[in-house]
Amino acid sequence: MAIIKQAARQTLGQLIGANNPAVTVPDDSQRQYAWTKKEVDIYWSDIQKFKKARDSGKDSASEYFIGPIVTITDKKVSTRSLLDGQQRLTTSTILIAAIRDILWRMGSTEGLSTANNLHRDYIARKAGRREPMEYFLVLSLFDRDFFRDYIQDWNENTGKCAGIERPTRPSHKLIKEAYANFEGKIATELSSFPDDEEKLDWLDGLRECLINGLVFVEIQTPTSSDANEVFETINSRGKDLSTVDLVRNFLMEKSRSDSEKQRVNDAWRVILDGFERREEIERFLRHFWVSKHGDVKSHSLYTIIRQNLSREFNKNPQVYGVGAFAAELEGASIRYIDLINCSTGHPEFDAALYEIEALSADALYPLLLAASERMDYEHLQDLIDASISYYVRWTVVGRRESTLLEENIFDAAKSLSGGASIDSTTRRICDWIPDDETFKADFEEASTPKSSQSRYLLGKIEACLRASANVDEVVLATSAIVHVEHIYPQKPADEWRLEDHDAWVNRIGNLTLLNGRKNQSVSKLPYSQKASIYEESVLLVSSDTETSRIWDSQKNWWKIDGIVERQRDLAGLAISIWPGGKRWD
Repeated sequence: MAIIKQAARQTLGQLIGANNPAVTVPDDSQRQYAWTKKEVDIYWSDIQKFKKARDSGKDSASEYFIGPIVTITDKKVSTRSLLDGQQRLTTSTILIAAIRDILWRMGSTEGLSTANNLHRDYIARKAGRREPMEYFLVLSLFDRDFFRDYIQDWNENTGKCAGIERPTRPSHKLIKEAYANFEGKIATELSSFPDDEEKLDWLDGLRECLINGLVFVEIQTPTSSDANEVFETINSRGKDLSTVDLVRNFLMEKSRSDSEKQRVNDAWRVILDGFERREEIERFLRHFWVSKHGDVKSHSLYTIIRQNLSREFNKNPQVYGVGAFAAELEGASIRYIDLINCSTGHPEFDAALYEIEALSADALYPLLLAASERMDYEHLQDLIDASISYYVRWTVVGRRESTLLEENIFDAAKSLSGGASIDSTTRRICDWIPDDETFKADFEEASTPKSSQSRYLLGKIEACLRASANVDEVVLATSAIVHVEHIYPQKPADEWRLEDHDAWVNRIGNLTLLNGRKNQSVSKLPYSQKASIYEESVLLVSSDTETSRIWDSQKNWWKIDGIVERQRDLAGLAISIWPGGKRWD
């Protein structure tokens, strides 16, 4: 059970003020900055509500409790290592910096003086001319240099930070976005005041709310293991967003030497620098674990990882310990980045990866991650092609239970990691693919309400038509200027609307592709008034698949039988585009 020295009430000014020990995020724990616009907006909204209530003079609104933080403190409380609360303290410091900069830009003597004092009291200061800078909040190695360069290393003469460091990690970009967000919101508030005096009063009120009104409960613990236990307890009902951080904290806790801790940090640098968004890191971690151990849900991922690795590390740490796992995770992250960025360097394989991206077929990544550890990408073409056929025939067109597909794919990935061959795994997947007769029947009845899936299916049909006609593929169906067109419109005028509209509007036989920006007014018209658009299209799926069958020129009305007939023809093409399991025998 964790030891708690004390739980002390602290205002923001007491936590990061110049007369208190600096708050430091240790390198061997905690995550990087993670708040997106959503969290920053909620924080700002809460501050604004609190400020209005506080300005009203109500005693009940004198303080705003913003939550607990967990620190590791020495006996004299001369140092404080922060384990939980980094997001709130970092965001608060960013807001103080935005207030500082706006005050300085006002140019008045009072504005400049207040900006300087705000910086020296709550962000950073020098005790003497030749003394090093003292930072009141010190982030971990992942964000420390960028945060100092962009927020803390402020020049009182120019009113600017150095701005030398480039935002190379997702967290760096979030820091920049949070600052810009606050700067914009403050500017909007100030625009309603006619003179500088009122603006200074409002800014001072905001500063006072932050420094003296925001209240935390600081839970002080004597050791990192105590702090970790408290941190995990606080976050036990938390978001999946903390899974990566909890895993890193666990690995640091289990490290038996500084070299193992360094190995974990090295792996995390590669992971953080490789992904554009934090959500991608969370998805990678789950897919990595699934590729080794089979299905696990996001909400229980950390618990299962901790339990499993604890057993493994305790068995024989010299053979498989923290360092080995960190190296394995790092290598997998590099391959995973190649997969999601479609950048393996093998054109045919990368083209298949683009299909997976277009289909949002994320369930296939654990299988490919496991396979890529065993063989080079050029030897995995049959595996990825069979997997795509399985996904399209089962899920996209067949609309069967996707959970079963995931269970099958995840089990195949686990078997691959356990030693199964690529060929035997490909044959397993082929056995799951619905046969041609079933697929054709499914396709003839299929509707695709998701525009992205419709675009993918029609794009592949277009490529097939162009190959059969020996037409140069200059116009790509996947181009950003190509859109899905409903021949019988999605939103027809009342006089042209079918009685059973919903049953037919998204049928594949009613869909085509057009090159160029859609004219919304034309798209709602009957076929007779836009037939030439299809006939003159450079895309064969529009010009060569007899879209005219959907319009009865004699009755001047839509032909449902035409949609059925056209879809039946497209189904015949689909069988060869997404082949059944016999294709790989």
